[in-house]
Amino acid sequence: MGHIGGDDFIYNVPMEYLEATCDEIIYLFDELIPYQYTQEDRRTGYFLGKDRRGSVHRVPLMSLSIGVVTNQFQTFDHLGMITELAAEMKSFAKSLPGSKYVVGRRHKSPVLETAAASEADALTGAMALDAQDQDT
Repeated sequence: MGHIGGDDFIYNVPMEYLEATCDEIIYLFDELIPYQYTQEDRRTGYFLGKDRRGSVHRVPLMSLSIGVVTNQFQTFDHLGMITELAAEMKSFAKSLPGSKYVVGRRHKSPVLETAAASEADALTGAMALDAQDQDT
């Protein structure tokens, strides 16, 4: 486990423990976080807070969003690819209500799996170009 910064952390687990690990983290978070709020805040599901300009807003109770990246269906050439996909997955999880985890399940093109060996070499080059274009 490591601390990325702010309220972002990273951890590695074997694939067979992925679901159980995420479920347990969310379960413990959701069990303990309500005790950080008053009984009234827990009842309403929010508290009143001021932003930087002094305006009062309803602030929802904390939830946990986990973005999961695996190498089950794809390989990564560098750490930046992993962190980019993890940020994307976390952002998607944050768009959903409550504590959630989402798993990136992107696959390589199914064309490569069925292409003849001579075609696969040409397709691999095109796939790498597409991936490089997406990173920039």
